[in-house]
Amino acid sequence: MTEEKKYTRRKASKITTIRNISPSIDGPVRILGIVINSSPGSALIQDLYDSDVDKAGSIWVVVEGTLEVKKKYLIIGEVTTKTVDGKEEYRLNATIAHDIEDLDIGIYKEIIEMEDEVRKTMSG
Repeated sequence: MTEEKKYTRRKASKITTIRNISPSIDGPVRILGIVINSSPGSALIQDLYDSDVDKAGSIWVVVEGTLEVKKKYLIIGEVTTKTVDGKEEYRLNATIAHDIEDLDIGIYKEIIEMEDEVRKTMSG
């Protein structure tokens, strides 16, 4: 007899921008970002999805390995907080960091907007 393996299904990750991340988000999040600082095990990521670059947020992401500076990544992970100098900062513990250097961000944004419209139409 073969043993049947049971897998727990993970929650779908919610796409968000870094500046909209908060600990009240339930489950994993999905962000698009560009690496602005990197060292083994962590990287500082800035919003890629925000159209207003001046207001783009940034967040430290805990990763396995090292991400390349100036490269774009899709990152999925859980939001955590860490107290630094008496101030609480958000961190993202990445389960996936996928290189999206060849992704057309404009088309990606269009698809996400269409998906939101369809969701609104179907629920309303």
